[in-house]
Amino acid sequence: MGGTLFGPGIYVVAIFIFGLGPIVLIPAAIFGVAILYVVALATSRGSLLTESPGGRLAWASAILALGVIGWVAGATAFAALGLAVTGWLWWWLLSAVPFALAAALCAGGWASIVAIALTAALILTGCIAH
Repeated sequence: MGGTLFGPGIYVVAIFIFGLGPIVLIPAAIFGVAILYVVALATSRGSLLTESPGGRLAWASAILALGVIGWVAGATAFAALGLAVTGWLWWWLLSAVPFALAAALCAGGWASIVAIALTAALILTGCIAH
């Protein structure tokens, strides 16, 4: 859900086009953590972290950080490979993948193992395609 809320880098675009720098990053991060905190409330049994208020805040912050890192890495890989994403639907779907993988990683158990395997497969695919 987080990836679809952040879309195709709306905050990144605002930072670089308007030159607002850290001024935009702080409210954007607060908004992102707040949205993900609500997701953690709705899925309180999804992870050990989402069972307490402090854990939900840590979970939301971790998902945001890992998701943004994954999104930037994916966008960089797409650009390096010369791939073009056509249509907003693909932008929304591809933007959600890093956040979903981050959430699975934080879920623990088999979900974490699957998330690590999928992330490794995506990285390996990008390396082979390059």
